[in-house]
Amino acid sequence: MLLLLALFCFTMDAWRWPWSSKASPTLVYVGTYTGEGATDSKGIYAFSFDDAKSVITPLGLAVATTNASYVLIHPSQKYVFAVNEQDDGKVVAFKVASTQTGQLTLINDQSSRGSGPCYLSTNKAGNYIFVANYNSGTVAALPVDTTDGSVKESTGFDQQTGSSVNPDRQTSPHAHCILLDKREEYAVSADLGSDQIYSYRFTPADGTLERAGITKVPEPGNGPRHLVFSDDQEFVYVMNELMSSITVFKYSPIMQPVQTISTLPSNFTAFNTGAEVLVHPTSGKFLYATNRGHDSIAVFSVDRGTGLLSLIQHMSVQGRTPRNFNILPDGNHLIVANQDSNNLVVFSIDTTTGRLTATGATAEVKTPTCIKFLNT
Repeated sequence: MLLLLALFCFTMDAWRWPWSSKASPTLVYVGTYTGEGATDSKGIYAFSFDDAKSVITPLGLAVATTNASYVLIHPSQKYVFAVNEQDDGKVVAFKVASTQTGQLTLINDQSSRGSGPCYLSTNKAGNYIFVANYNSGTVAALPVDTTDGSVKESTGFDQQTGSSVNPDRQTSPHAHCILLDKREEYAVSADLGSDQIYSYRFTPADGTLERAGITKVPEPGNGPRHLVFSDDQEFVYVMNELMSSITVFKYSPIMQPVQTISTLPSNFTAFNTGAEVLVHPTSGKFLYATNRGHDSIAVFSVDRGTGLLSLIQHMSVQGRTPRNFNILPDGNHLIVANQDSNNLVVFSIDTTTGRLTATGATAEVKTPTCIKFLNT
């Protein structure tokens, strides 16, 4: 009887039945700068992350490409897109050739309709990509052929305008992000150069973007960089790069500011710029933001009724210039990309309190600027 039971257990484990299978590792893609000062970096790099063991393992160069400073995973998980952040900006499409090694193969590239593309997003169907061009202050919508992953010429376009008070960073428009709201009715874009948030009506039938409104951030010189919606789309959280703060807006889609809160400790007076901002993906109860200079992640609790933020923690990123980070889909881990210290650092997330704890897991990669996950 014992022999039969042991044989049954071995058979179940060998076949890896659904109720006894182990979770597969997550494939991590890291975009990098490849230009001056980053000559050792060649493009997009792949890593494997074991959530159960909190171990990140380098898989090598996924594909060579120029200044892939922002990366996007297609909703189908079959394609990866990246910007080529250069004067003649491009959006480049790749096919996931192997989920074991992370290798990517080129499909095609398309003009980003501007200079210095720095941000990509997509709609849920994955048949449009939205791109923000920092240098030229332009945004565009580009169709995607979902049968082969190829990206087509833009169908929507806008030239943002204006300036603001910072003489070094705000003499012209600098579009720094664009993404659809959760109902996919409007695309919202932060313009660092003019201290404005643009709203565009998006028409999926023809891929056009039509200006619907412009919202000024509360204080001149804030420099809005990235933004993210609450999971119920009641609020928008905007990272102000130049003033190192988060502005909370009520969204309807008219945007009304309700709070601006610093991402820095009150006693920190050295130079700092804000970078990435994300809401916890499973609970929506916490918000995370990176500081470049203080070199930390600021952790906030989110009042789900009012949208207001309260500081919980500042966590050292164990590196320099945390340009980007991402949170694993299950909400248990956060990986940060430290651009100037050339390393990735893994933190665990207490899903009850939101607090971060360093796991000790790190990996080296030259000038990392963007982290995205693909489930294998």
